[in-house]
Amino acid sequence: MKKNSKKLLSALLATVMVLCCLPIAGVTFSASAQYISGYYTYTVYNGKATITGCDESISGDVVIPDTLGGYPVTSIGNSAFVYCTGLTSITIPDGVTRIGDEAFYRCTGLTSITIGNSVTSIGDYAFDGTAYYNNDSNWEDDVLYIGNHLIKAKNSISGAYNIKDGTKTIAAGAFYGCSGLTSITIPDGVTSIGKYAFEYCTSLTSVTICNGTTSIGDWVFNGCTSL
Repeated sequence: MKKNSKKLLSALLATVMVLCCLPIAGVTFSASAQYISGYYTYTVYNGKATITGCDESISGDVVIPDTLGGYPVTSIGNSAFVYCTGLTSITIPDGVTRIGDEAFYRCTGLTSITIGNSVTSIGDYAFDGTAYYNNDSNWEDDVLYIGNHLIKAKNSISGAYNIKDGTKTIAAGAFYGCSGLTSITIPDGVTSIGKYAFEYCTSLTSVTICNGTTSIGDWVFNGCTSL
């Protein structure tokens, strides 16, 4: 009886192992726990999808999908769309809360960027090298905004600067190395200040952070020797 039970258990285990190796329709599973659906490579954690890569052949006006493999897309990972030079327009849906470092770095054809309302974190160099970034007409007094997100300030900025009302997010590294900046005022609406945002602003002597900011990243004021 014990031998028969052992044989049955072995057969069941073998069946489970075979089933686990079968591909899921429309999704490719790799040893690194990444899935592929269309142009996108993604991972799933706690029932939420993060886009980790994109086929560089993607082109034209692209709306990032709300879901992949049945999971809501909540994050665009580091370098996910790097060098996708054929992109001309990108729309990031409301469900996305995070855009990683260098997410759209060197997407040289990208002229139009729409960021959904739920984004609370934008990484370093997320849009550097895009056509939008390189277009001087998109900069306001040496500061680049995309919608209600402050992306980057040129190192030439100096004196006092008031971040404009309605801004929600200050991206990582936004004012990094702006050594001529002496004063910064952050309005009520800003909920998140990214890592390194004011690192090495060596002339910065005054910082005003109003109500509403709930997240301040690492090393935000590192190297601000005048504070």
